[in-house]
Amino acid sequence: MGKPPLSIMGLVRDKRLEAHLLHLLREPRTLEDLHTQLQALHPGLKKATLFALLVRLRREGKVAFREGHFLAGKPQDADP
Repeated sequence: MGKPPLSIMGLVRDKRLEAHLLHLLREPRTLEDLHTQLQALHPGLKKATLFALLVRLRREGKVAFREGHFLAGKPQDADP
């Protein structure tokens, strides 16, 4: 019968997770560190899900990856 409607609570959880993640990324952090920090607020969070979110945010230009660490913002070598 088609796709079920998107869950409003699911969208809120996703946006909340994204906000927490971007807040933590004010300082460079590894995937392990981010996962450990976010576990308290999002107990069911898997590392694969976190990595997928980081990849999406990187594509959107909200997160940079440099020398094994993630950081909020555009990569320094990106065009203005």
